[in-house]
Amino acid sequence: MAEGVTITWLGHGTFLFEAPNGERILMDPWIESNPKFPASWKDKLLERLDAIVLTHGHFDHVGDLSAVMRQSSAPVLSIFDMVPWLRKQGIAEDRCMGFNLGGTVEAAGVKFTMTPAMHSSSHTDDAGNIVYLGQPVGYVMEFGDGTVVYHSGDTCVFGDMRIIGELYRPDVAILPIGGWFTMGPRQAAYAARLIGAPRVIPEHWGTFPILAGTPSELQLELTAQTIEVIALEPGGSTTVARAAEVQPRKSES
Repeated sequence: MAEGVTITWLGHGTFLFEAPNGERILMDPWIESNPKFPASWKDKLLERLDAIVLTHGHFDHVGDLSAVMRQSSAPVLSIFDMVPWLRKQGIAEDRCMGFNLGGTVEAAGVKFTMTPAMHSSSHTDDAGNIVYLGQPVGYVMEFGDGTVVYHSGDTCVFGDMRIIGELYRPDVAILPIGGWFTMGPRQAAYAARLIGAPRVIPEHWGTFPILAGTPSELQLELTAQTIEVIALEPGGSTTVARAAEVQPRKSES
């Protein structure tokens, strides 16, 4: 069994998580029209998937869901309100795992707890109508070896991130930094301090010129903190393991 969770950034908001036992979890599949998706991953990404996780319904997060589902038998985790739309995409009912904020489900040997995100969630149908797809969300993922990953989803900073940090003690937080549609580096640095994770992986930046925030700006905002910024390039990976002993937050001392 490998030690720790391997996290691969596939550009924008698309991630692959590989658990210590080998389970592979894909989050927010946007591949073909994603300008930052690494070409070298197009074939090997779908070799095996054990779960697919969705944060919300915007095209840049679910744009290739149907294509992925045709090549995979993995279950799809999402907020409950998205399930009728998933069924219309041809996804079988027994593959849809719809749940809601605060709920925890288990798939691929991982416990997923759904958390709030401050954003929007919709999709445009063939007639050009906007279809509401429920509240956008994030996830706390607890892997079999105890490693905890918090993915905030697309969001601005909000005060309850401190509660998420205090409840779940994530080993790493994945936060958007691009700005315009989500928080930028300054807000993300504030979020990182609220969460208290020792590591942050920036996402949702650099895809288009409008997403102008950069990891170096985030690092500059966190200069006074002992928080490591792991700046992955598309296709790059890092492995995160659970700390031997998770220290209590200072706010609780």
